[in-house]
This record gives sequence, structure tokens and C-alpha cells, in this order.
Amino acid sequence: MDDMILAGALSIAALYLGAGLVIVAAFVLLAEIAGAVFAGDSARAGILLATALLTAGAYTGTGLFLQKTGRI
Repeated sequence: MDDMILAGALSIAALYLGAGLVIVAAFVLLAEIAGAVFAGDSARAGILLATALLTAGAYTGTGLFLQKTGRI
């Protein structure tokens, strides 16, 4: 029983750590895009935005595929 409590507590801690990492990454990405826009570097801003959109699309597509195949 004690092992289950420890595993659950560690799982919740890892979940919050992962969520915090995603939030920090989003703020850093927005800061980089804003810095590129204010510096007038539209190519860099476009590349950053395209990379973020491709990553989000791949994540969403993977989730939809796994749901369609019944794995989640």
C-alpha cells in the first residue's frame, strides 16, 4: 500500500513538472517570436511560428491516430 502512495505522489509531481515545463517553453517561444518581430527579422519569426505549428499538428495528429486505432 505504501508503494502505491509513493508511486501516485511521484506521478502527480511528474505531471505538474511536465505542465510547468510546457508553460515555460510556451513563454520562451513567445518571447523569441516577439524579439524576432521587434528586431525586424521576419524570416526567423516565421520559422519559429512554423516549427511551433508543425509540432502542435504532429502532436494532434498522433493523438487522433491513436484514438482512431483504439489504442487510447
